[in-house]
Amino acid sequence: MLKNKSLLSSAVLVAGLSACSSNAVEPVPAILPADSSEARAEIIEIVSNALGGKKVSIAQDVFQESSRLLLGPKPVTAPNGVTVYNSNPAPALVFELIKRGDNCLIRRLDTMETWPLTTQLCVKRQAIK
Repeated sequence: MLKNKSLLSSAVLVAGLSACSSNAVEPVPAILPADSSEARAEIIEIVSNALGGKKVSIAQDVFQESSRLLLGPKPVTAPNGVTVYNSNPAPALVFELIKRGDNCLIRRLDTMETWPLTTQLCVKRQAIK
């Protein structure tokens, strides 16, 4: 009986320590610094590949103000210049820049796939107050 209690307490201790160590490398939302054109080029390539090679337009300041990138369908403009809205719009695809330890990663939220960035310029995004 004592042996079982000892074994159980050891298992609980190991599980507790594992939980603590996994929290140390939990991914956190991240942003990029203002001069990150090299990272932007890599982000365009990653997102394009994630979408089966589709060309994507991404702003110069991607991931500088927010840790999320939302991609939606391109608006359609009628010949008279009026924007035509689809009555059944597709939901936006969301990519998130995260930092896990020293690594910068891009995560696609609908599939939870992640891709590493070779640049390590990202920094933890500060909470908005």
